[in-house]
Amino acid sequence: MREFRERFYRSGPLRIHFRDWGDPANPPLVLVHGLRDHSHSFDDLARGLSRDYRVYAVDLRGHGDSETTPYYAFGHFVGDLRNLVLALRLERPIVVGHSFGGEVVGQWAGAFPEIPRAVVLLEGLGPPPHPMSWRVARHRMAWKAVDRAQRGVRGLPDLEAAYKRLREKNPRLTDDRARELTELATRAREDGTLEWKFDPMLATLSVTGSFSIEYMCAFWAEITAPTLLINGSESGEFWFDKPGATYLEPAELDNRVGSFKNARLVEISGAGHMVHFDRPAELLAEIRAFLETIPA
Repeated sequence: MREFRERFYRSGPLRIHFRDWGDPANPPLVLVHGLRDHSHSFDDLARGLSRDYRVYAVDLRGHGDSETTPYYAFGHFVGDLRNLVLALRLERPIVVGHSFGGEVVGQWAGAFPEIPRAVVLLEGLGPPPHPMSWRVARHRMAWKAVDRAQRGVRGLPDLEAAYKRLREKNPRLTDDRARELTELATRAREDGTLEWKFDPMLATLSVTGSFSIEYMCAFWAEITAPTLLINGSESGEFWFDKPGATYLEPAELDNRVGSFKNARLVEISGAGHMVHFDRPAELLAEIRAFLETIPA
């Protein structure tokens, strides 16, 4: 018997895919991946949590095995999460989100504070303040996004090229796990090349300028569920492409964490932005310890 089930639900006009782990009698727990990622990234975490929870690992629209759409806006992803909870009739789910998925979870939990039993945000406090002026930063982000989307359209020559790209971006992954994720995260195209399992046009989300820390803080302030915030000690290298870089200065970090009513911040040593790749055992232990404190 497979350790998970492949399932779908509808979110508006789209067919959204998710993986369902564990005993149906267990309390529900939802995993939401980051931008240009997919639900298989959470396999280790889902496997570890499925002993005590019914785990639902979703592919957001345009990702994994979910359908795509001509246009993406942040609210669409919040809607996908809300529609998952409604479609499956989940009662007081625990919801875990990574990076962009953490921002989605944070906005959803603030908009519907009566629903989540607990919230876990992995590297989900948003990008650091940009060192350039906002006008210059928006311009550069826009053309980089369009360029990234175009590169995605061109595809990858083979699995080895995809593996090298994945390893370059995630140097702490073991070789076996990197090769497994490469196969799970790619699919063949008619011209013989490969593509990542996400819509290249997702890169253009940054052109819309949808992220605002003030906007997010307003949603975080409305979350009433106990919240665990987990950051990697080395996550600054992801944002600034520089080893040893600081993700958020202390005052900025305090401002963001202080927006929550009931949150605790944990930093996992030796982990970068992809905490679930870099330190899976430590991450699972932190989440388990947190959930043990949550009333049934």
